[in-house]
Amino acid sequence: MKNFALFLKHNRTKIYYAVVTFLLLLFFSWSIITGVTRLQLYRQLTPVMSQWLLIILVSVGSTTILIWQFVRWRQAESLSHFIHDMNRIARENSDSMIEWHAAYAPKTQALIDVSNQIAKNTRQIREEERESERSKDEMITNISHDLRTPLTAIIGYLGLVEMNADTLSAAEKAKYIHTAYDRSNQMKVLVEDLFAFSQTQAHDAVLNISTLSLGDLFAQLIASYEIEAQEKHIELTQITNPEIIMLEADSDKLARVLMNLITNAMKYGKRETFIKLTAQVKKTDVEIRVINDGVKIPNKDIVDIFGRFYRVESSRNSKTGGTGLGLAIVKGIIEQHQGSVSASSDDELTSFIVTIPLKQH
Repeated sequence: MKNFALFLKHNRTKIYYAVVTFLLLLFFSWSIITGVTRLQLYRQLTPVMSQWLLIILVSVGSTTILIWQFVRWRQAESLSHFIHDMNRIARENSDSMIEWHAAYAPKTQALIDVSNQIAKNTRQIREEERESERSKDEMITNISHDLRTPLTAIIGYLGLVEMNADTLSAAEKAKYIHTAYDRSNQMKVLVEDLFAFSQTQAHDAVLNISTLSLGDLFAQLIASYEIEAQEKHIELTQITNPEIIMLEADSDKLARVLMNLITNAMKYGKRETFIKLTAQVKKTDVEIRVINDGVKIPNKDIVDIFGRFYRVESSRNSKTGGTGLGLAIVKGIIEQHQGSVSASSDDELTSFIVTIPLKQH
């Protein structure tokens, strides 16, 4: 009895359509036989004609009913299968796809397509969330490391001054205090870069858009780096095409972008002799390039160079004071301006290429 109940439960759709089909065939056959018999009684048909008409009508009608009921059964089976799979996905809270195809049920197939698209989007969102969590963990680890190094030095040197105030010479005290001061400035730079980076990641960040002359901005930046460039024997130049380019942008943030790129070239462009700022209008955009002739950036690093805390050399932080956030800040600011940034490097030139719209919408 239990097995029979299970059989009925798992095959109720088939049984339902089999019974309905059987009853429809009986009713249809009865109707045709009755109709043909009446026609024959009224002597409108000969016996042979009645027989052929009966055979044709029963055959065609029965075939139509069988096909129609078969399609309806497949549609009902597809819908039932779909509901079962959706209940399973809901219970498992999964993002699995429905692999089968509802051949006879276009509406059910449309539901399957929508469900699969939702599952695909959910899978992508979950992967992005996992990647975001990994990035946050990595960011916290890097921040902890980059803050701990100078902080340890500050505490150590100030501790020496505190505990040995009576025995240290004035020169030694000055040396230790100066070292602690330098490490404090490293921490200050890191904190400022972290704050700038967090602003580029904020969804509600507001740009103070104004119209500015790109040539004038280039000139101001070159003037501010002139002394440092002379000390390192680097020539700073600018080229704009056309000569006057008016651009809608947040002037402070765009200046920060160019400063970061120039500073990056100053620090990491070993053996370079020039840094060139160029700008060229291309339809509704302007392409800005910061070019230097320093050592080539390896191809494996070009793709990841704009990632936060990414450094081409692991020792850069201690040797140059970089935080690894400069290029990530550049990318964030440019994306806020609906633009893009990339880099190219070969044995002759290294270029950082910024493309942003001339007008902000």
